[in-house]
Amino acid sequence: MLLRIVLLYLSLSPGKVAESSVTPLRYNLTILTHLGNGVQKEYEGIVSIDIKAMKASKYIYLNARDLNMYLEKTYVTRWVTGHYINAVEIKKTPNKSGEIQVILRLPLRIGETYTLYMFFTGGLTRPKKFGYFSGNYERTPQIFYALTRFEPDYAHTVFPCFDSPLYRTPFNLTMVHHKQYTALSNMPATGQTPHDEIDDYVWTTFMGTPPLATYQVMWALHRLDKVSSSLTKTGENVTVWARWQLKEKLANVANMTPELLTNYETLFAQPLPSGPDWGGKFDQLVIPGYAKVYSGKGLMVLGEDEVDPNETTLVSLKELLAEQLASQWNGLLVSASDWDGGYVRDGINKYLALQALAMPNKGEYNKTHLLTTRLDVLSYDSLLESKAIAVDARENGHDKFRKHKMCLITHMIRLAIGDKGFFEGLQEFVQRYANSSASIKQLWEDLQRAARRTHQLPVGVALTTVMESWLRQPGYPALSVLRDDKTHKVTVTQSRYFQRKMTIASKDCWWLPVIYISKKVSLAQVEWLGCQNKKAEILTLNNVVEPQEWLLFNVDAAAPLRVLYDLSNWRLITEALLQNFTQIPELSRAQLVDDALNLAWSGQLPYSVALSVVKYLPNETSIAVWQTALTNLEKLQDVMRITTGYRIFKLFMRKLIEPSFKETLKKFATTARTSPYIPTPLPKLSVPTILYRLACQFEINECLTDAQKRFATAMEQKNISSIPVELQETVLCKGIRNGLEDHWQIVRDMFLNATEIKEKGILLNSLTCTTEYWAMQKLLNWAFDDEKVPKALTVDLFTAVMHTYLGFYVGNQFLFDNLGEVLRRYTANEVKAILNPFIKAVTTKEELASLQDLFKKTMTSSMTSGINSMLEPASDRVNWRKYNYFDFLNAIRNITLKKEVSSLWNSA
Repeated sequence: MLLRIVLLYLSLSPGKVAESSVTPLRYNLTILTHLGNGVQKEYEGIVSIDIKAMKASKYIYLNARDLNMYLEKTYVTRWVTGHYINAVEIKKTPNKSGEIQVILRLPLRIGETYTLYMFFTGGLTRPKKFGYFSGNYERTPQIFYALTRFEPDYAHTVFPCFDSPLYRTPFNLTMVHHKQYTALSNMPATGQTPHDEIDDYVWTTFMGTPPLATYQVMWALHRLDKVSSSLTKTGENVTVWARWQLKEKLANVANMTPELLTNYETLFAQPLPSGPDWGGKFDQLVIPGYAKVYSGKGLMVLGEDEVDPNETTLVSLKELLAEQLASQWNGLLVSASDWDGGYVRDGINKYLALQALAMPNKGEYNKTHLLTTRLDVLSYDSLLESKAIAVDARENGHDKFRKHKMCLITHMIRLAIGDKGFFEGLQEFVQRYANSSASIKQLWEDLQRAARRTHQLPVGVALTTVMESWLRQPGYPALSVLRDDKTHKVTVTQSRYFQRKMTIASKDCWWLPVIYISKKVSLAQVEWLGCQNKKAEILTLNNVVEPQEWLLFNVDAAAPLRVLYDLSNWRLITEALLQNFTQIPELSRAQLVDDALNLAWSGQLPYSVALSVVKYLPNETSIAVWQTALTNLEKLQDVMRITTGYRIFKLFMRKLIEPSFKETLKKFATTARTSPYIPTPLPKLSVPTILYRLACQFEINECLTDAQKRFATAMEQKNISSIPVELQETVLCKGIRNGLEDHWQIVRDMFLNATEIKEKGILLNSLTCTTEYWAMQKLLNWAFDDEKVPKALTVDLFTAVMHTYLGFYVGNQFLFDNLGEVLRRYTANEVKAILNPFIKAVTTKEELASLQDLFKKTMTSSMTSGINSMLEPASDRVNWRKYNYFDFLNAIRNITLKKEVSSLWNSA
């Protein structure tokens, strides 16, 4: 009779590597899973591990946790004789979490081969993060699935094993399951046979794997449909499994994989191994209600929300696929030899994904995504609360931050040692350690050897030392560049950059490449700024620039850092941008805009200088630069919009936008569509789209007139299909703000009737532009009604509300009245996401104190400590309004020099 148990889940800490007297050679694993309505979600398993005795011992140490193991069903067989050696005891190893000791009746003989047999049972009640767990979708009736996620070190919570990335062994897997489920694993199934003893159950046997680490093994049980398929150029099957409702949306997903694989073969200069030992298939499993992305040999798991082309997500579907396929080389073909290096691999794979995606358009994709990543990383990493990426905090958002910062560091190394050194070093690393495990240090050594051969790395610079300085400490540097034109010297120093001006200088320092050009020298020059014994060196450059020539550092945003020039060089750069902005590289222009506005925000640069830098923007044609400007200008707008100086800020923005906006209108020809909302992929953000959005925000007449016409047409048709999709939210917002109550109700009805989540999001955000108290209150009350507002749109609703003048006041009162309800309804991470829009709206000392008092009275101390780290940016906004507000207004007045500004100034 089969054993049936329910395990009480205990929080997991990383499994410890068993210090065993044996070495694993092969795993044979059979898993019987009970899954579905009316049964306990549990599984049973038998594992037989071929082992080699490294010393004579009666003790075998291996890893297991949260499993039931049975002494009478644990034994060893000796290959030479076939004799059984029974286990006499199984016990936990003292002071070693996740390790067990199997004590045998007789000792193993050194050098001989044995097979260890163990029967075990476990539960599928874990959270959907790690181990082997179950989930369900389609409430009526419930449809279940079961899935593994072993990375970085959770395999031992699912079956007894030697859970170390140092071991790579073949795995033979057999799944026993109800016949209504499809079983997937790393390798193709070789056959399926009925179970003789359990009705409606089958055995699914999979082809043996190539040598894998335990964390790379995967399996899944599901009832999804085959919605897309294709073949790679070498004949591997690519299959996408998802709900049938997504068949049309995911029709091209399988076709993306062959193209990306081809690009990676070029990048790595090596195809993936093929042939019967490698299986020849790529399954892509799209799970409803699952929020992770995970891949191994032959199997990729994605959350449904991540792959829906109509969803607004941080990364595109193709980028997600590209990252996961990069791991087939850097992560599977060559796996990490320690768990701590996983974040480095993930960051490098993200960077390689950008390179693969940039191949068809010669780098354009790479530029825009690198800048978006840079903005996110530099913003967070300038806070006092930021953590080093080597710290495994395992908290919400930290994994994403680690990956993104590592991506930027990889970009820095590539630009410092050149394309030839970078890609040759990467290729040699993959070839040298193919089908084995390697450390991150070994990767740096291969890159260094390649860089030395191409003479791109000085003898005194070791990449291992460089990387330690970036991985082991939080934050990033700001370079201070001081020119002395009399002596023709340029002095470069570094210090840690904080978004808030600090009274005590940080002693942190980094090894970093100083990459620069000048007006006459367009070929980038590279010098290294060192950090000896935790003391920053000073770099002095001689005769690199003439007195009236601009000098530009960190070319192409090479390193994740900021650059503070002396006022003379800022003036020369500003003049160059106004004369001919194309003489400065595109990514460098984006960095100049970002650095100038952030250095001014932190009080390290006068706003008169920062605003002079952005004066050239009416001529700018780069989407990358405009995206950077938009982020920083809307950050200022968030603070200014509830101050008396907002009129002055609006006037400045009109002067910045208006010159090029009239040409923008020509980009949006009115297109009539007879059908209602047609789902289309999210359009690529463009300069005209950004200018239209800003022009309407700051009430340029031509934009308001155009938006009103488009809005009137949409109201007559009672659908928004006549509005270009990239303008829909802007047009609807302006129309509702200036329209009638009937218009709000028409848009409300369209929202309630909409089925596509993207369309619902646009309509819901537009409704928050109302100037009617009752309408704003109604929207906020919808936030807790899943029938009205899908849970996926709750945070977007609060964000949109808090960006409006009326919503700021109504929303704050709503939070004070309903925080208890928020805490009851949502998880800790969801609460943080919901509170973020309210925290980001804080601009005064009184608002900050009121919010802190509310949190203290309503939340537990543990939750309050987690929220406190989110309040630092709010504190920065309070300080900005106190110390930088009038400098900002003065800079606007001095730059524009218009009478209307002076008259407005007197009333500010």
